[in-house]
Amino acid sequence: MGAAWFAVTSRAVGSLAAIVRRLWRALRWPLLIASMLAAASVEAVVVVVLAWPLDPGELRQVGAPLVVTDRDGGVVATVPAPGGRPDADHWVPLAEVPSVAVAALIESEDHGFWDHQGVDGRGLVRAAWLDVRAGRAAYGGSTLTMQLARLVYTQGEPRTFSRKLREAVQALRIERAISKREILEQWLNRAYFGNGAWGIDAAARTYFGKPAAALSTAEVVLLICLPRAPTAYDPIVHPDAARARRDRVLAMMVRRGALAADEALRARRQPLAIRLHAAVTRAPHFVRWVITQLPPEVAARGGLVRTTLDGDLQGVLERRAALHVAALADKNVDQAGLVVLDTASGEVLVWIGAADPAAAGGAIDMVTRRRNPGSALKPFVYAAAIEAGELPSTVAFDVRDVSPDYFVAEGGREHGPVRYREALGSSYNFAAVHALERAGVTRVMTALRAAGVAALPGTPDDYGLRLALGAAKVRLIDLAAGYGFATRGGAVRSPTAVLSATAPDGRRWRPAVTAERRVFSADTAWLVMDMMADALARRPAFGAENPLDLPWPVAAKTGTARGFADTVAVGVTTEITVAAWAGTVDGTPTQGVPAMQAAAPLVRAALLAYADGRRLTLPERPATVEAIEVCEASGGLPGPHCAVKRDWAPRRRAPGHRCAWHPAAGVVAYPDGLRAWAARARLR
Repeated sequence: MGAAWFAVTSRAVGSLAAIVRRLWRALRWPLLIASMLAAASVEAVVVVVLAWPLDPGELRQVGAPLVVTDRDGGVVATVPAPGGRPDADHWVPLAEVPSVAVAALIESEDHGFWDHQGVDGRGLVRAAWLDVRAGRAAYGGSTLTMQLARLVYTQGEPRTFSRKLREAVQALRIERAISKREILEQWLNRAYFGNGAWGIDAAARTYFGKPAAALSTAEVVLLICLPRAPTAYDPIVHPDAARARRDRVLAMMVRRGALAADEALRARRQPLAIRLHAAVTRAPHFVRWVITQLPPEVAARGGLVRTTLDGDLQGVLERRAALHVAALADKNVDQAGLVVLDTASGEVLVWIGAADPAAAGGAIDMVTRRRNPGSALKPFVYAAAIEAGELPSTVAFDVRDVSPDYFVAEGGREHGPVRYREALGSSYNFAAVHALERAGVTRVMTALRAAGVAALPGTPDDYGLRLALGAAKVRLIDLAAGYGFATRGGAVRSPTAVLSATAPDGRRWRPAVTAERRVFSADTAWLVMDMMADALARRPAFGAENPLDLPWPVAAKTGTARGFADTVAVGVTTEITVAAWAGTVDGTPTQGVPAMQAAAPLVRAALLAYADGRRLTLPERPATVEAIEVCEASGGLPGPHCAVKRDWAPRRRAPGHRCAWHPAAGVVAYPDGLRAWAARARLR
């Protein structure tokens, strides 16, 4: 047994040795060449670092600021260049920065900062291993010196291996040119802290209204956390995430002996009064959005940014929005947002992120904040139903037991059988649920995604029939752009804000023209637009005197979310699209102020201000849409005992059935789906 095992083992070892010899013969020259190339690369890096000394003066150069103008050249704002504020004393010496800021920075970003020479090999290997485990480039492994190199030399470039290699080389050069303390000073003055704040002093003034030297431990550690992810840790938009990151850094500092435990505890307990203390600018929320639309390398160059903003119209509507919110203050309406788009091009003409930017919640941009749209999604429901073969004259059942898949408490007014036209115009909820059930949740979700209105993660079961009533949070800017399908023949275009950006050296950048996206057919778009513009269809619910009754037809819709905390109104013409939000920023209920009173007046004001005495228009009826006659009650082809209504339908798509509800004069035979309602209404 032993001899046999030894023989087998010997043969196996011999075979393995033979395989190794063959591999060595095949690979020895490639391995030797690769080793020589690696050695040469290392030597080349060393030569570059030694033979290419860095002038410390390069690190004090700061790019030009961005001057943002409206479409006519009027200055809207001057945005500081990367590296600090544009004034002469923007650079803060390290001695004026609280020492706890330096400790927090080193412990959270580069624990070996004092030991390495610009590149931490162990850190890079660890980051590479974590990237492999995560399956993506999630960990950079950059030292503070490499981060400084990125801020100075490669800002805005895509994350690639070559960029990382150049940053490493520059980091080695920086370490030879300046001291460790100077590197910290450079980093703290150049890092981006979000909301237009480059440098810790600018961040301190932006978020806390005071210089960096006056920051407390709680405040300065929070600021140090922001450059890692300025958007994810934005203390205005995501205060909980920013504080959670701050607390993790405090705990890390305590574990490593960089901060006393009692001081960390006091810092965690200290309340933070965070709000934007930005310099006075016009359209501050618009300016912030514009900067996000620029490629980082374009923004870093500085220069002149010409935007699509209509400065005069912006000023008029800012004043109107402020007065409107003030008039509703006793109803607990505390803010409003408004955006106006050129319908044809998608250009932003007006952007009001908050009616009063200085008031509570005014730092939050309600044009890009995701809120509940209420019934404002209903046009997409009816458009999807029409696309699936229905008509504006199709009858929906506005009854609370409309579907076994939709439960509602006993409350809620029922209207029985109503045509899609009246159901949309008067925003009947049960009818919208019925229309959604017919169209299919999947079809409506597909349309909303194609229009860019909502991403709608998940499956149709996650939303169900309540999607018809706004069971998805959306951004006002996306809703406005999505509504463009109604007057653009069924297509939409993404909103744009920048016309051009010209750098100080004359280089000019223009955004690519966004392509149209088809959402619905041209016939469907016109029919839904006509339904939304039907003032008579709105009157049963909203009366004749409502803000959307204008001197000319406008395709419009309102939406009121539960609790009246979110109200939305959208108005569309061939020329412009207006979307408004009004409510409470923190989501507390208002005193029963619906969208027709809270948001619709802002849409009316914008349409009238833009028109300035002109008559705004809607698209003409396509030749492929023709008039039809239907039974007013059932929506079918009228019989001898039916009351007749006139409506529109795509050519050769008249109702395929004759009305069976009126078998004799004065007799109504309701179908099964309406008999329970008829009994409740005592119609039988």
